[in-house]
Amino acid sequence: MRKLIAPIRDKIPQILFIFLFLLIQVYCDLTLPQYTADIVNIGIQNTNFQFIIDTGLVMLLMVAISALATIGVSYFSSRVASGYAKDLRKIIYSKVLRFSNHELNNISRSSLITRTTNDVNQIQGVLGFVFTTLIFAPLLGVGSIIKVFELQTNLSWIILVNFVIIIILLAVVMVKVMPYFRITQEIIDKINKTAREILIGIPVIKAFVRQDYEEDKFQKVNQDFYDVNIYVFKKILMLLPLMTLIMNLMIVLILYFGAYDAVNSGILTGDIIAFIQYATLIVTSFLMIGGFFIMLPRIIVSGRRISEVLNTELTITDGELTEISQNPTIEFRDVSYKYPGSEKETLKNINFCLKPGKTTAIIGGTGSGKSTILNLIPRLQDPSSGEILIDGKNIKNYNLKSLRNKISFTPQKAILFQGDVQSNMQIGKNDASEEEIRKALELAQVDFVENLSEEVLQGGSNFSGGQKQRLSIARAIIGHHEFYLFDDCFSALDMNTERKIKNNLKDLKDSSILIVSQRISTIRDADEILVIDNGEIVDSGTHEELVENCDIYREIAKIQIDYMEALS
Repeated sequence: MRKLIAPIRDKIPQILFIFLFLLIQVYCDLTLPQYTADIVNIGIQNTNFQFIIDTGLVMLLMVAISALATIGVSYFSSRVASGYAKDLRKIIYSKVLRFSNHELNNISRSSLITRTTNDVNQIQGVLGFVFTTLIFAPLLGVGSIIKVFELQTNLSWIILVNFVIIIILLAVVMVKVMPYFRITQEIIDKINKTAREILIGIPVIKAFVRQDYEEDKFQKVNQDFYDVNIYVFKKILMLLPLMTLIMNLMIVLILYFGAYDAVNSGILTGDIIAFIQYATLIVTSFLMIGGFFIMLPRIIVSGRRISEVLNTELTITDGELTEISQNPTIEFRDVSYKYPGSEKETLKNINFCLKPGKTTAIIGGTGSGKSTILNLIPRLQDPSSGEILIDGKNIKNYNLKSLRNKISFTPQKAILFQGDVQSNMQIGKNDASEEEIRKALELAQVDFVENLSEEVLQGGSNFSGGQKQRLSIARAIIGHHEFYLFDDCFSALDMNTERKIKNNLKDLKDSSILIVSQRISTIRDADEILVIDNGEIVDSGTHEELVENCDIYREIAKIQIDYMEALS
């Protein structure tokens, strides 16, 4: 909970201004009924028109001051609430960026989007309500109660009865709707998840004519959201007419019993009017507080969901070492890996070494664990057992930023960000010059970009698969790194383009290169090829050695060579 409160600390000066304006507003509002009573009791009773005019002018001044104070409260409360929400989103986003794949599997991406947007918006709205209403209401209510007792009437029991009835009504509504606020947020997660899945899968949905099925799927979760909201707001909105009825009955009772006191000279007419106004202010203040308690379950649910993100324990944390030597080696020593919740090991007893100036390749069947090996090197995941060593030291002992600055990782799926070509290239090196960018584009055979300011749409949707892969490779080689990891990122390239890029990668001669691929043509020139099957390295060597000694590799080579001969 402390992490939720932290962003508000630097806004204390603005909060103090809110309190100051609230006190001014409450003071002005509490004096108005007394002035009204004075006008009736003194001005009208004695036909003193000058007193009525003077008191009326003072009342207008109080109203003007109250209005200005209200504007001040609204201004500063909106700034505090919006600033808090902005800072909280920043904290959440910063935490999510440190998540490993394990944390991202525990809290889905669609849920993270909902928590960063909808849940934060809920807290922002309630925070604004707290400053403009929740603090104001008790001050107004307590002040009105004090004023009521100063009038010294026998009508206070009417307010007490109404107060008890209101408390009972609010309690009943809260008990009824509280569980549904959590359900509402969970359904919003489902809506985001379903919509995201449908939008990503539009080509497949159209290809298999599944539009009706997906529409029904979305309609079901949409209908669930509708039904829950209708139920909740039915219960909440019932309060408004009931509260109006209670307030009007209270006024009727005050007038009825107050009339007897007035006839018997127990109370002045102006005091009855003031009593009604103060009683209305008391009931209104409790209604405001009741409104907060109705909103409270929602903010509790949102707060818990955000706290879950902020309090998530990171499985991958920084080490103390910040210095990594030039031309280091990476050694896998008896490394095994098992995905959380899985009983089967994805990798078993992996042993190999990446050396400076050498190219190592990994080949194997789908699901054999090739990409998992690459994910372990920049610590996107950590081994379940065994060690990965850099110059004999466990990579867990190194600072993550220092470690990842030494590594260039090109993932299996080419990912481009909205912007332009230059901004995407500078992800590989922040201060890359135009000359460096063009050199990298040339090495990656990017011959389709004429201008570095050429627009890149979200996800690189304005480029083909092969173009995105070449841009992704260019981004990877733009800066100097000790290790270059290529995860099957040549799959969409034709043989000729792939050969040219591979020849250009020889310029990275001082670095270690690790290539994962399904194609023999991609890896046959590697200094060492690792053949992996069911998470284990079954053989290693050069292309010629494996063709001669490894049955699995020989079978892969034979199939691909026969296929290429059939095409020629």
